[in-house]
Amino acid sequence: MEKRSIVLYAVTASALWGTSFPITKIALEGASPVLLAFLRYLLTSILFLALSLFYKNFYHIEIKNFVLLGIISVTAPTILQNIGLQYTSAYITGFLQSTGPIYTVILAYFFLQETITRYKVLGILLALGGTYFITSPQGGGDLFGNILVLSSAICYSLGGIVAKRTLNLGYTPVQIVAFSSIFGTLFLFPAALFEHGTMAAESTPYILFLAIFTTFISYTLWYSAMERMELSKLSFFVFLIPIFSIFFSAVLLQEEMKALTLAAGFVAVCGVAIAQRK
Repeated sequence: MEKRSIVLYAVTASALWGTSFPITKIALEGASPVLLAFLRYLLTSILFLALSLFYKNFYHIEIKNFVLLGIISVTAPTILQNIGLQYTSAYITGFLQSTGPIYTVILAYFFLQETITRYKVLGILLALGGTYFITSPQGGGDLFGNILVLSSAICYSLGGIVAKRTLNLGYTPVQIVAFSSIFGTLFLFPAALFEHGTMAAESTPYILFLAIFTTFISYTLWYSAMERMELSKLSFFVFLIPIFSIFFSAVLLQEEMKALTLAAGFVAVCGVAIAQRK
């Protein structure tokens, strides 16, 4: 595969993830947050089950390795993010989610005994400083919603730690994202029943978009790029996500964006970039 095609895969995946926040916010106008999460990942799981037909030994797994991963990388963060998006802006959500690698660095220090370099310390301080101003009253959005989204980002970071350990057991990246989606969906089901949620027909195309494009296709493209590009280089494409999020939030939602929030967001993203420097 040509290098341009690999880059196109990574950029497309980042762009699709950037659209997920405004699209989710639009879908929430007609769907309850937990029901929306369940339907999104139910459809995604069906697509991954179809994809599994092209892989050998796809189902050779131990369930215990994916139960926790499903809860902390799908069930919990999706519920937190969807509820948070009911209160805060989509572009702020994009910035807060982009700080996830910072929490991964911190958690990896405690759980994986990875060293924290001076670059990581500087990056952590910048990212946390930027996050503070984003979530402050001057930064815009809603404090409750911002905290929920931030909690979602931390859950994703915990999921990254568990996923790394699962990779070390010999599972493929596609197996990890597929079975985390499947088990995450299983735990979303009782939560959706408890919510007694509703969904308007108008939300259907947005849920389909979230399931097909921002989850299934984006992860498929990302892992296709991962197989052909160094992870250290691929990780820099993640920094495009908040940029795409800003663009699509402005186009689709006409969100009013504060200069302080944008500045703090880019400081946070720079902090993440510095923290990931080798």
